[in-house]
Amino acid sequence: MLPGLGPLLALTIAQRDGSGLQARFAARKDNEAAMTRFKEAASVHKDVESLLKDRRTLQVVLEAFQLEGEIDKRGILRKILTEDPAAEGSLANKLTDRRWRELAKAFAQRETSDLTTTQVAALATTEVQAMSLAKVAGLTAEQVTSLGTAQVRALSTGQLQALGTTGIAALDAADVKALEADQVAALRPSQLAALSTQQIAAIDAEDMGGIGVAQMRALATTQLAALSTSQLAALGTEQLAALSQSQARALSAEQRAALSTSQTRALATSGLPTSAEEAAAAALEQTSPFADPALLERLVEDAMTNRYEKAMGSANAGLREALYFIRNASKITTIAELMTDKAMTTVVRGAIGLPDSFGLLEFDQQKSLLTRRVKLEDLQDPKAVAKMAQRYLVLAAPAQTNNNPVLSLFSGGGASLNSLIGSSLSLNV
Repeated sequence: MLPGLGPLLALTIAQRDGSGLQARFAARKDNEAAMTRFKEAASVHKDVESLLKDRRTLQVVLEAFQLEGEIDKRGILRKILTEDPAAEGSLANKLTDRRWRELAKAFAQRETSDLTTTQVAALATTEVQAMSLAKVAGLTAEQVTSLGTAQVRALSTGQLQALGTTGIAALDAADVKALEADQVAALRPSQLAALSTQQIAAIDAEDMGGIGVAQMRALATTQLAALSTSQLAALGTEQLAALSQSQARALSAEQRAALSTSQTRALATSGLPTSAEEAAAAALEQTSPFADPALLERLVEDAMTNRYEKAMGSANAGLREALYFIRNASKITTIAELMTDKAMTTVVRGAIGLPDSFGLLEFDQQKSLLTRRVKLEDLQDPKAVAKMAQRYLVLAAPAQTNNNPVLSLFSGGGASLNSLIGSSLSLNV
C-alpha cells in the first residue's frame, strides 16, 4: 500500500488517515472472504486440540498477536491456550515475551474479578451482559449470590454456562425461577445436577419442556422426587423415556398420577444411552475456545491490523515495524520487556542510532546500554513515540541509504559501537 511515496511520507499519511486506510484494506474481497472463513471454521472447534489441528484457522489466531511465526510450536501453544495464565507456574508467566501472555489471557477460561459483592450487586444489567465469559467464570460463589434476579435474567446462555456448577449452585431459588426458557435449556447436565432440590422445584413448569435428554439423565433421584406435578406434566415422552429405572422409581404415586397415559407408557423405556448419546452429552460439557463472541471479533480485528501493517511495509521498507511500534509502545514498562520484542527493539535501536553490531553484545550489555539511552516515560507519550518511529525510518529502516538528504537533519553518520558502550563494556565475539 502507498507504493512509491517513501516510508516517511507513507507514515505521515497512515497517521493522518490510518483508520480510513485500514477500513478500505479490510473491505477488500480477499480479506473479507478470509475473515468470513475464519469465523465459520472457528465456530466448529469445541476444544483447543481441534484448533491446533486446523493450521489455517490457527494462523489467523496467531496473526492477531503477531505470533504467526510460532505456528509450528504446538507444544508451547497447547500450554499457552489451556493453562490458567494467572497460575504462578503457568508457561505464560515463565515466558518474557508479552505477546504470549496476551494470547494466554485472551483464551483464559477464567479471570478473577476484584469487585466486592456490593459492587457486583450494583452492576447494571447492561454491565452484566458486557462481562466476558472469563470474567463470569471467575466470579466467586459469594459474588454470584449477590446478583439480583434482573441481573441473572440478563445473562446470556453462554454466560450462564460459564458460571459452572459452583456458580449455578450459588443462585437463589428466586433467581432460578426467573430464568428464561432458553437459559434453562442451555444449562449443562453437570449444572442441572448441581442444583439443590429447592432450586429444581423453582424452575418454571413450562421451561421444563426445553430440558434435553442428557440433562434429564443427569438428574439425581432426590431432584426428580422434588419436581412438582405441573413440572412433570410439562415433560415430553422423549424426556421421560430417557430416565433410568432407578430415576423412574424415585417418582411418587402422586407424581405418577399427574402423568398422561402416553407419558406413563414412555417412562424409562429408552434403556442405556448409546455411545453416540454419551458423546453428545460429553460435548455439552465442553467449552469452545471461541465461545465468547467478543473474542472472535477481537481476533478478526487484530489479525486484520497485522495484515494491514504487513501490506504497508511491503511497499515501504520499515513502515510495518514503525506502525507496530506506535501501536504497542505504551504497553512497554521495562527495558527487559522491550528487549523481548524484536520489532520494538529494532525500531528503538534504529531511532537512537545504535549500529547493527549492537546485536552482538551480550544481553546484560544490551540492557545496560538501552537503560541509559531510552527513557521509558517517552514510550507513554504519543508524540515522543511518533518521533522515534520517524527517526527509525530515516536513520535505520531497511533499504535506506546514506544518500538520503534527510539524514542530515538527524545524527549524521552515527557513532561507533565502542563509543556508545564505553570502556566499561566490551564486545565479546
